[in-house]
Amino acid sequence: MSKQNTITTEAQLREAVREHWTRDSALNWRWKEWEPHHDQGIDAIGELILDKQRVTFAVEFKLNPAARDVEFLAKQKHQYPLLLIAPNISETLVRLCREKGVNCADLNGRLWLRTKGLLVERSAKSPRFRPAVVSPDPFSVKSSRLVRTLLSQRGREWIHKELVKRTGLSKGLVSRLTRHLVEQGLLAQEERALKVKQWDGLLDAWAAQDDWQKRTTLRQYSLLESDLEEVARRLLKIFPCGEALVFTQWFAANLRHPYTIPPVVSAYATRFPGEQIERELGARQVTDGGTLWLVVPKDDGVFRETQRVGEFTLACDAQIYLDLVRAGLRGPDQAQALREWNGFGRVKA
Repeated sequence: MSKQNTITTEAQLREAVREHWTRDSALNWRWKEWEPHHDQGIDAIGELILDKQRVTFAVEFKLNPAARDVEFLAKQKHQYPLLLIAPNISETLVRLCREKGVNCADLNGRLWLRTKGLLVERSAKSPRFRPAVVSPDPFSVKSSRLVRTLLSQRGREWIHKELVKRTGLSKGLVSRLTRHLVEQGLLAQEERALKVKQWDGLLDAWAAQDDWQKRTTLRQYSLLESDLEEVARRLLKIFPCGEALVFTQWFAANLRHPYTIPPVVSAYATRFPGEQIERELGARQVTDGGTLWLVVPKDDGVFRETQRVGEFTLACDAQIYLDLVRAGLRGPDQAQALREWNGFGRVKA
């Protein structure tokens, strides 16, 4: 069983948990009742012994837990606190478990226990176990088009047809992704309308998995011009007509919500400029320290959700935040200030 990383049945999950718990050197687990109590809705009863303290849990096994399962368990009344166990539990569902007061654990080491006199929290290790049905990744380079659209206009309701058109994704993929986000409790659906249920949770989940280097190619340029707004205007004037140019990071954030002096001008472009445009800009490629950053994305999703401030086209606020939050040069400070601003995500595209 220890070599198997795909859990297809509840029986396999139960056996994997038994083996996993016996190898836990920090926490001393034992089973008080192994057989299910169907009349009470309990799959097993486990006991944790820690520092001579004994805590008993009513265990619920789930192969593919969803937000509705957590919310259902939170309403149940049992003699013992409930413990949800699954092959893998996403960080989003762990957050919901914390909010609802449901203890949870998975086979990859993730653990959150909170009862009277006890608080234990562990992050997941490298994934070794997964359920048989693997959920789609809404934060992959291409699939994140949907998340970007959902976060582009805070409070808006969407229908499936609109999301397909704006993202350019297939109907089937949009359906699978929205279903997964609903199951994670991040998206709510009422009849045909879809609306972000946990706006901060969805943005945090995206930021946690985002990898700037994997989704972009960056070139830095040094210029004699020191006025960054003038650099941006010259870039607009010189860049080939019809080619997309979308500003992001410090320059864009400052136009949306001034916080600190932008250190560079950053813009997404469909391709890098040739030598002629570089000469007209007075720009020289450098490996570091450039005041102009041109970014070619691996996917065109960044061009699909934009906003205008004066003469400049900017990435949507969620994308600006994502591009800043690990950028250095006070980028995280600017990102947080933008996110805390009341107008964050409230511009109509």
